[in-house]
Amino acid sequence: MFRIVLIICAMTMIAGCASTLPETQINTSNKRIVKPLPSFFRSKPLPLSRADSTRMTGIILDYYIQAVEQQLNEEYDDALKTYKRILHLDTSAMVFYSMGTCYFKMRKTDLAIEFMEKAIALDSTLIPAREELADYYVEHEQYDKALKTFQELETLKPNDQLTLLALAGLTEYLYPEQSEIYFQKLINTTGFETDIVKRYGMLLVRMNKEKEYIELMRNHHAIHPDNAYARSLLIEAYQLYGYVDEALNTIASFLPTSLDQELEEYYQSLLMTILLTNDTVNHAASIESHLTLFKKINTKSWIATISCALLAEHAGLQSLTQYYHDRALSIADTSHVQESIGLAYELLRIDERNLFINHCNRYAEKFREQSIFPFLLGIKSIQDEQPEMALKHMQEAVRRNINDGDAWAELASLHDTFNQHGAADSCYREALRIDSLNASYNNNFAYALSERNQDLNEALRMSLIAVSQYPDNPSYLDTYGWVQFKLGNAQAALDILNKALVQDIDRNGIVNYHLSIIYQSQSNTEKALHHIGKALEFKDDPEYKSLRDKLLSP
Repeated sequence: MFRIVLIICAMTMIAGCASTLPETQINTSNKRIVKPLPSFFRSKPLPLSRADSTRMTGIILDYYIQAVEQQLNEEYDDALKTYKRILHLDTSAMVFYSMGTCYFKMRKTDLAIEFMEKAIALDSTLIPAREELADYYVEHEQYDKALKTFQELETLKPNDQLTLLALAGLTEYLYPEQSEIYFQKLINTTGFETDIVKRYGMLLVRMNKEKEYIELMRNHHAIHPDNAYARSLLIEAYQLYGYVDEALNTIASFLPTSLDQELEEYYQSLLMTILLTNDTVNHAASIESHLTLFKKINTKSWIATISCALLAEHAGLQSLTQYYHDRALSIADTSHVQESIGLAYELLRIDERNLFINHCNRYAEKFREQSIFPFLLGIKSIQDEQPEMALKHMQEAVRRNINDGDAWAELASLHDTFNQHGAADSCYREALRIDSLNASYNNNFAYALSERNQDLNEALRMSLIAVSQYPDNPSYLDTYGWVQFKLGNAQAALDILNKALVQDIDRNGIVNYHLSIIYQSQSNTEKALHHIGKALEFKDDPEYKSLRDKLLSP
C-alpha cells in the first residue's frame, strides 16, 4: 500500500504542488544541485514567478523520487535527509506523511506519530495518514487516541471493513456496547463472514446476551446454509444455553447430508454438554427419539457412534445403550486406541464414574494388549479408597505390559499400604529399571524408605535425583527434608521444608505436619503447635490430631 501512496504523492507533486520558497539551480555536466537561498530564513519568503514555480515542481519531484527509492531500499537515514531537503522547498502533507512512515520503519514511533499528526494538520482528508497514525497509536499503546483516530476514519470511509474491525477490537473489552455496534456493521458489510460472526458471538456471550447470540447464529446459518461451520456454531449456541432439544432437532435436519467429521463434532460436543450439566431427565425422550432416528445413518465414525452410546447410557436407555456400544465396538480397531484412551481420561476428569468404569472395562476387553485401561481403573479405585480392587487392576496392568513403569510404581505404593514392604520394594525397583532417572519413582521410593527408617542413605540419593530435576517441587522437597531429618540433620530439614512450604498450598498439610514433628524433637512446643494447627487447617487427619493432642498434654 505504501508504494501506491508514494506514486499518488509523486503524481500530486507533478500537478504543481510548489512552495513559495526561492532557490538557485546550478547545472553541471553530471548533475543538478538544488540549494536554498538565504531568503529561506526570512519571515516572509519572496514570491516566486510562474516560471520559477514551474521549474520548482520538477526539482521537488526529482528529490521525491530519490527519497522514495532510498526508502524502498531501506536506506532510511538517507531518505530522511532527502525528505528534509524537500521541506526547504515544499511543506505539503504528503512529505510529512512519507517521513512518518520512514520513522516508523526505523522503530521511532514517537517521531512517526509526530510527523503523521503534522500531515493530518496540513490535510485533514489525507486518509492514508490517518490509517497509519491509528496503527502507530496502537503500536505505542495509546489506545484512546487510536480509538478516536479510527472513529474519524469511519466518518471519512463509512463501512470500511478494516476500520470497523479495528474499532470493534479496540472497544471489545473496555466499551462492549460500542463494540456491538461495530460488529453489527461488520456483519452487514461482510455478509456474515464466519470469523466475524464467531468473534461477535464471543462478545455477546461475555455480555450475557443469550437471545442475541442464538439469533446471530440462526441468521448466520440462514445466510450460509451449506456451511458446515455455520451448522456447528448454531448447534453450539443451543448447547451453550441448554437448548438440548433444539440442538438435537438441528442435528437431525443435517443428518442426511452430514459427513462423518461433522457428526463427530456435533455428537462429541453435545455429549460433553449433557455430561457436564448432568441433565438427561428433561431430555431423555428427545435423546431416545433422536438416537432411534440415527440408527438409519450408516456412519463409520467411531467417535460419533461412541458418543451416541454414552448419550444413551447416561439417559438410561438400555436397549439403545447396548445397540450403540456393540456398534462402536464393531467399528473400533487399533487406529482408535488413542481416541478411546483420551475418552477414558476425559470421563475420569469430569468424574463420570459409571461411564468411566464401563468404558474402561469394554475397551480393556477390546484391546487386550493395552495396560492403560486396567491402570486407569486402578487409579479410580485408589480415588474411591478401594485398595484391594486397585491392587488387582495394577497387577493386571503390569501383566499386560511388563514395561509400564507407572503401573509398577502405583503397585509398589499399594503394597506399602498393605505393609507388604518387600513386594513394594521389588515393584519400585522394577519401575526404576524401566526409568532409573524418573523423578516421581525415585521420590516415592525414597519417601517409603524414610517412613520405615530403612536404607536412609539410599533414600537420600534417590531424593536428590528427584530434587535435582525439579528443585521447586514441594512434594520432592518435602521428601528430601524428611529424609534429612531421619538422618539427624534437623536444621537442614527445617530449611528445606520451609522452602517447600511456600511452593504449593496443596502440599502444605503434610509439610506442616513434618515441621511440627521436627520442632517437637527440638522441644520447641510453640512452633510445633503452630505448624500442627496449620496442618489441621488443610486436612482433618487423625495423625495430625494425635500429634496436636500430644503437644497439648502436660
